[in-house]
Amino acid sequence: MLWGRAGPANFFPVRHRWTLVLLLLGLGAFALLVALSGPREIWQAARRLPLWALAALLGLELLGLTFWAGSWGVLLRAAGVRVPFGTAWAAALAGFAVSYLTPVAYLGGEPVRGWIVVRRSGADPATVAGTLVWDRVIAGLVLFGFALVGAGLVLPLLPPGRRPWALAGLLFLGLVVLLAALSFARGWRWLSRLIGALGRPWPRLRALAPRAEAMEATMGRLVRQRSWALGAALLLQLLSFLCHYVRPFFYFGLAQGRWLAFREMGVYFNLNAFLSLFLWLTPAGVGTAEGGRVGILGLLGIPAAAALAFSLTYRFLELLLVGLGFAVMGGYGLGRRVRQRLGLLRGVAELGNLLVYGFLLRPWLLPRLFDHRFRREDPWGYRDSPYERRKYELKLAILPRKGGGQGPPYRRALDLGCAEGLFTRRLVEEGVAAQAVGVDFSRRALARARERNAGLPVEFHEMDIGEGLPEGTYDLVFCSEVLYYLGYGRVRRLAERLAQKIEPGGHLVLVSPWPAAKVFHRPFLRHPAFRRVAEHVEAHPTRPYAITCLERR
Repeated sequence: MLWGRAGPANFFPVRHRWTLVLLLLGLGAFALLVALSGPREIWQAARRLPLWALAALLGLELLGLTFWAGSWGVLLRAAGVRVPFGTAWAAALAGFAVSYLTPVAYLGGEPVRGWIVVRRSGADPATVAGTLVWDRVIAGLVLFGFALVGAGLVLPLLPPGRRPWALAGLLFLGLVVLLAALSFARGWRWLSRLIGALGRPWPRLRALAPRAEAMEATMGRLVRQRSWALGAALLLQLLSFLCHYVRPFFYFGLAQGRWLAFREMGVYFNLNAFLSLFLWLTPAGVGTAEGGRVGILGLLGIPAAAALAFSLTYRFLELLLVGLGFAVMGGYGLGRRVRQRLGLLRGVAELGNLLVYGFLLRPWLLPRLFDHRFRREDPWGYRDSPYERRKYELKLAILPRKGGGQGPPYRRALDLGCAEGLFTRRLVEEGVAAQAVGVDFSRRALARARERNAGLPVEFHEMDIGEGLPEGTYDLVFCSEVLYYLGYGRVRRLAERLAQKIEPGGHLVLVSPWPAAKVFHRPFLRHPAFRRVAEHVEAHPTRPYAITCLERR
């Protein structure tokens, strides 16, 4: 489906736009922290951690996950849900992956892990939901217990005027958790009654009340008949929290030889718990988590560069677990709607490439990286990939000029980031353009492109499109999946250069991951020399993308 100038607004609803705004804010805060702390200093601090120590820290993360999965597994067994521990562990890993990327605390993964257990065991969803709620209530009790023990360590660090507010907030949190536990234990069934009352005008909401009542019945039954299971789950959750509690102790001890005292660890854990509960506003806590940890560790006399090295090391370890969690979800199978949302999340995450390639990787390094990647033929599988074939067809279908006349509809085409020239060749073989020019900065890729296209009206140039373009003018330009390698400043400069290179009435086709394309394509859409004539969003389940066709005014 093709859209006109209005664009595919319905495909990107308000909640996704809000997530995108939060992610951009988080990335901006992260970039500012890195710039102020010094990338070189952060890298030097991170390199002080031995590789074996990194593996040990990963083992500690896996141990904490195992204790947490064991806690939930005890609740499942007590509720009569019979699943192997491996299933509970895999479901917990998948839930962690989704929760980690969810703004505002760790709540997004509960439906995912519940769905996996229901699918595997055939258990009643209300029963599984009851164990999930108890799991979160127990986690809240453990967190409140840690916060209460550490309050005596943290409160003296605060200004006198703020101590009553901090204490009031802590007591409020504890009261909410304790009341939730008591209400479920005593069978007050306030949740189902509240849903029923609120759902009177809305039949769909009212229909959820019986399910909530069944869930509350499961939770009350666990207290009356399996109270030992709640105690065992509480103990395992405590061990899981301890694995997180000792993070800075082992990291700074192994990396810097500084073993934090109990009081220092108590300060870090309690303030970090507050950060996780109230300031985890961006997806994966990008920017907010790093800023909070820098501030907390600064209270302990740890420099900002070392604090960021600590935060980024654990970010790396957590993302490894997130990747495993998504692999688990792929193994169990997910509905098309869920897969599509995960694909959108990945598309948003592509914005991080602007930071990586624009600030952390220098332009002179990229050709070396790509030459290494092209040490074997077609490393991305362009030739045989159905995904790429579909993309090729859509890029040609969106062109306003079609064949069928005296000759090719376009005189001279430019393919930016041509790799081994597979698409560049199609432009002349299928009569789209009389002549084609391919540009890339990988010497190995261009050597294969020249060899395979000898005798055709195709030429190839080795250059960095962020710095310059080939001589001459063009009436057709393709820029597919390359903008994120430039960094935003160089994308804007490329828009200026292409405005001079494309002939009036000529066309520019941009292809980028969706919804990150809204950012990547903005310098071109806002340039007075271009107007958008068509746009297509391919809602691929794992990597959606947008194709935008612009015309030179």
